[in-house]
Amino acid sequence: MSAPARGWASRAPEQLRAALQSIWSHRMRSVLTTLGIIIGVASVITVVNLTKSLEARIMADVNQEGSLTFFLSPGMSNKAWRAGKKIKRQPLDSETIRDLQEMVPQVKLASPDMYIWGRNTAKAGDVTRRVMIHAIGEQGLDLANLKLAMGRPFTATDRSTRAPVVVLGARIAEELGVEQAVGRTFTLNGQTAEVVGILKKQGDMPFVPQDDEASWGPDNEVYVPFGSFKEFMQPWMLENISYRLQIEPSLSPNEAEEVLRSSLRRVRGLHGDDPDNFNLETNQKQVEMIEKLTGSLMLAAGGMVSISLLVGGIGVMNIMLVSVTERTREIGIRKALGARRRIILTQFLIEAMLLCLVGGLIGLGLGLSLGGVLSQLLLKQVSSVPLWAVASAFFVPAVVGLGFGLYPAAKASKLDPIEALRYE
Repeated sequence: MSAPARGWASRAPEQLRAALQSIWSHRMRSVLTTLGIIIGVASVITVVNLTKSLEARIMADVNQEGSLTFFLSPGMSNKAWRAGKKIKRQPLDSETIRDLQEMVPQVKLASPDMYIWGRNTAKAGDVTRRVMIHAIGEQGLDLANLKLAMGRPFTATDRSTRAPVVVLGARIAEELGVEQAVGRTFTLNGQTAEVVGILKKQGDMPFVPQDDEASWGPDNEVYVPFGSFKEFMQPWMLENISYRLQIEPSLSPNEAEEVLRSSLRRVRGLHGDDPDNFNLETNQKQVEMIEKLTGSLMLAAGGMVSISLLVGGIGVMNIMLVSVTERTREIGIRKALGARRRIILTQFLIEAMLLCLVGGLIGLGLGLSLGGVLSQLLLKQVSSVPLWAVASAFFVPAVVGLGFGLYPAAKASKLDPIEALRYE
């Protein structure tokens, strides 16, 4: 039993070399033949790269918040909305939150959170820039895990006196030329505002344009104490105030959600089958959403790559059949000199598998490059490709080569040597 194995082992380098020579001598044809393999592997590696980078970016943002954080907003819950139920919109107010904290002592922090929409402009010297204004409570920066590069956060006094003070995102401060000027004033929508703090740079948000006309995210926002600059607020904005709630880790996410939901229903006078007139989301739901999204993208990528590999495999089979026809006389000579069917079969199988592996290698390189560039451009995130994806770029094409190369290899091994030698 050992002799044949040693014989095969001694022939393997020669067969591999012959396969490489055959592919190299028709390199352009080989690349075109494996185009389906290249596209399939490049597509799946790019998608995996992007989904893993997106997951890493959002998981990092969620994990930065540390404690369990809930986002409470007015309006119907997603469940009620999907059921097609109608409710009367009831805004959230500080009294509701105070009652909730009395009922649920595990609520450590609660902060109002509201965007002031509109054509907001900031002007410092000769520089004028459109900005997004974000009204928060004195604990809002802590709840959002936003760190100050300099200055101070808002205080209860700022809120109660409606002080015209602001905390600037890093990019806004830089563009207005006040990145080193805590205590300096500028005009916000024509009113004087004092800079009391500047945030550390957070990085751009995924898929969000970063130009002057449509920029948002911590680096591009002007934070104001909730209650200040009320003249900027429209009545409909005040009806859409949301709250961030931070819960002690003594409760699990599911327990915390159940306690908060039942307590809010009592505070807002809801009974029985009354639908929730509020929406409660947790940062853990973001994780679940991302997992579902990445799973869907992976399934889509799997379907896409299956079609590409099928097309590529058919192309490889066709070109191997052409190769068998072109090398009919060579096969006849080798058989006449004593080459067995197994040797001929192995030779063509190695060539088919190697052809697909070359396509997989090219596709891997393209996928890593494209995925890396897109991760940086869209997510501002270093690309991340799991080892299994890299391994599949070699394993799957090899299996495709074996499957689609079997018929041409078998055809070559069954050629009659006399008929093959007569072939012109």
